Amino acid sequence: MKIITDFISRYTTLNEDDAEFLTSFLTSKKYKANEVILKSGNIAAAMYFVISGSARSYFVNSQGQEYTWTFNFNDPDALFENSIIIDHHSFINQTPSALTVEVIKDMEAVELRHENFLTMLAASAKMHEIVKIFTEKGFYYTSERAFSLFTKSAKERYLQLLKEEPYLLNKFSHYHIASYLGIAPQSLSRLRKELTDTR
Repeated sequence: MKIITDFISRYTTLNEDDAEFLTSFLTSKKYKANEVILKSGNIAAAMYFVISGSARSYFVNSQGQEYTWTFNFNDPDALFENSIIIDHHSFINQTPSALTVEVIKDMEAVELRHENFLTMLAASAKMHEIVKIFTEKGFYYTSERAFSLFTKSAKERYLQLLKEEPYLLNKFSHYHIASYLGIAPQSLSRLRKELTDTR
């Protein structure tokens, strides 16, 4: 479990007792490609920290259009939001999730069940601090992601991806990248061609 305590130590001091306490609530899990960890409409019973492999969290809007909300993986390119798989609203409030979480490549992860999460919070001020930090980061990501989807054009979102997350193009399929941008695969192909032709 050292990988997760090292990860948390990037954001707050974690002594040996804190680390031991935290890891006592965690369980190692393995999932196969195409396995669904969380299905839309179900309650998020756990959150996950990705060790290896990859997944994606996605939702389908009222018009039936699929949006990849976030890609989940853990390597040198991974941002905070890539390493953690969680639907904050569903997990915290135990309400039905709008997201589906699907494994893309065989994945190993560390699981924290909701009931263990509550026990952990009740017993430790340090765990409250960690949750506060993670919640703030999750809120920031959610706000930025929603702002991008609802205020920027497809071309602007693609240019933003090229600037901020170009490595995603080599990690995930054309179809998944298109759904991350909120456009059809054909539209992504046209955007790529347009930008190539103008260089």
